[in-house]
Amino acid sequence: MFEKLWKKIIRRKRLSLLSLLAFILWILSLFYRIILTFYRQFQKIEVTTKTPLISIGNITVGGTGKTPIVSFIAQFLLNENYRVGIVSSGYGRKSTESYILPGYKIARLDSSEIGDEVKHLAGILPNALFSIHSVKAEAARLLDKTGDVDIILVDDGFQHRKLHRDMNIVTIDASLQEKHLKLFPYGLLREPEKRLSEADLFIFTRTEFARELSVLVQKISKYNHEADRYFARFKATEIIGCKRSFPIKYLEDKSVLLFAGIGNFQALNKQVFHLCTDIDFALEFSDHQEYTKELLEKIKQLAEKYDSDLILTTGKDFVKIEDFDFGRDFYYLNQTIDLDPGEEKLIEHIQKELKLKKEQP
Repeated sequence: MFEKLWKKIIRRKRLSLLSLLAFILWILSLFYRIILTFYRQFQKIEVTTKTPLISIGNITVGGTGKTPIVSFIAQFLLNENYRVGIVSSGYGRKSTESYILPGYKIARLDSSEIGDEVKHLAGILPNALFSIHSVKAEAARLLDKTGDVDIILVDDGFQHRKLHRDMNIVTIDASLQEKHLKLFPYGLLREPEKRLSEADLFIFTRTEFARELSVLVQKISKYNHEADRYFARFKATEIIGCKRSFPIKYLEDKSVLLFAGIGNFQALNKQVFHLCTDIDFALEFSDHQEYTKELLEKIKQLAEKYDSDLILTTGKDFVKIEDFDFGRDFYYLNQTIDLDPGEEKLIEHIQKELKLKKEQP
């Protein structure tokens, strides 16, 4: 409930009845800055791994595409025959149990035990070794202790200062408007922009929806002009269901009911709008939404009301509810990343900076 109202406030028009509430959020953001500054003073590095470690994170609330970037980098490293470890807290899960298991075993567990993003990621990366712990620094320490990985990737690790990282990759959603880049809760920033000085590499995501990409790059350069920059476009390649999948062109003559619980639903909505004949209805839920039977029945009824050809969601939503019968075809949108400069250059950069060594056969 709060998240829905909060999004309405920060997305408001300049002259709006929500301006008074926005002023309250601005006051709260001042307290948030003070608390954050105080908290940071007492955070010290407690865990340093022998294995080279990369943090892939952001400084904003909500999705910037960092998890797809984790998958993207991990897959290329696996293709280069590196043993890849992935650290996650399993955000949103109900269990507190820790796991160190390969992806193909993690993918068999319920999302309530490991988290929706981890379950989806594990299905994509069956040969990566996953370490899931409520404290990411501890997850990294336990993974390093196994000696079974050549490199560790930490999903959403930029805020975890207790963990030493050998490289900080920061993802920035290029589709965001500058007016939203204010400190939480007045805006989307969960860290002051000056912390961008700690980044070793920037990946600007969703550049296909960027309105002011050059302005955004220039703004980031004020805080860090030395870090390398990459630009990523998310490209939909196919829709995938439990029993079958279709190339993305299948949507061209279809009407779609779209729903998702993600950080940046607006970007997804825009993307799907350009892929299908019609979006009958678009339902935005809270990030990491818990889907009750009543909520799923509501979605089913809406699809029946609009006589939608199919129902579409994201991969991390799909893994939580893939067994529910909506009475019509149900798929998730599979995406690839088009990186500029290319992925080969990025992997070469990582190899060079971290002096990566593969396990000898």
